[in-house]
Amino acid sequence: MITRRKLWEILKANPIIAAVKDEQGLSKALASDNKIVFVLYADILNLDEIIERILKKGKIPFVHIDMVTGLATNPMSIKYIMKNHNRNCGIITTKGNLVKEAVDLGISVIQRLFVIDSLSIENNVKTIKRMKPDAIEIMPGVMPKVIKKIQNEVPNTPIIAGGLIETEEEVIDILNHGGMAVSTTRENLWKVNRK
Repeated sequence: MITRRKLWEILKANPIIAAVKDEQGLSKALASDNKIVFVLYADILNLDEIIERILKKGKIPFVHIDMVTGLATNPMSIKYIMKNHNRNCGIITTKGNLVKEAVDLGISVIQRLFVIDSLSIENNVKTIKRMKPDAIEIMPGVMPKVIKKIQNEVPNTPIIAGGLIETEEEVIDILNHGGMAVSTTRENLWKVNRK
């Protein structure tokens, strides 16, 4: 079971998250040292197999439920994950109703939030305080100043930065400005160490 505390500890010790968008990326993530794998692709026919492969390698899967083809983005999809994987798999979603369902069921949930202007920052902070996800993923992730601002508003919520992160310097800058972790599909960044 992935508790909030366990997620916090894992993110602190393993700040780079391998995000995968296809089978090739998954194979490389399974062979990597990264502890958490974000699954950004799947369909209803292969989802369970993908999750089990990740678990078998001793890694923690987080499935972006909004991106699973054939699985509706409603609370029943959260119940499906819980029934088949017994809280050993976390959820990523942009949908508030799915965050609430996951929190209510005790499934670890990361709420993905998009930041485009100061109003979206304000609204996102309100959403985080209301929904209480286990962590948030800020997109695009290349905004250390914004990450720091949000971290000051919700200091007890781990912030993961994702999207448009291309260099080791950007990863380190994010981690030094309030980001607890970085998710990336760029395999060359999966081995970056916090400095």
